[in-house]
Amino acid sequence: MLQESAIGWLYGLVGKAAPDEGWADDEHIRYGLYQECLAGCSEDTSDDTEEAIVGIVVQDPDRTMAEATLVWHVDRLAPAYGPAEAFAARVRVIAVLAPGFDFLQTRIEHWQLVKRAETDPEGSLAGILAGTHWLQRTIVETSDSPLLLTALAEHGGSRRVRNTAADRLRRASSGVRRNPG
Repeated sequence: MLQESAIGWLYGLVGKAAPDEGWADDEHIRYGLYQECLAGCSEDTSDDTEEAIVGIVVQDPDRTMAEATLVWHVDRLAPAYGPAEAFAARVRVIAVLAPGFDFLQTRIEHWQLVKRAETDPEGSLAGILAGTHWLQRTIVETSDSPLLLTALAEHGGSRRVRNTAADRLRRASSGVRRNPG
């Protein structure tokens, strides 16, 4: 069970006073607080602070909400980290503190594969083809690798993935740049 002192500390991180009541029974209040605290974590945040926040989140009695919070945090962090090694180092503490959160662990693994695909498309291909639709869509939307796009256009797990990959290949071959929005 969450300790009142832990919630008070989180509210202090975001410069707010903890409410006298309501937070313990309302996962929406806690979810918003967790997001606000994790959003404040940047490259400049000490590892101890982020570790403490994650440690509080994983103790939340609503495990689904806790896992959703951490997936949100990982999804927010991933685009900011270039090399796979930098991203892996950044999310290592999250993975260690949340061993029973299978969906989170899978999302971390998938982001690591997305990052590896940027520098080693050939070495990442088998994992991408065997991956989830989310992973394949993310690769199709972010990669410029002709190898990956061709493979996903032919063998993607959904029509959306196959069509998007084929469209990206056609645009690349005609010199049309994709719409960044």
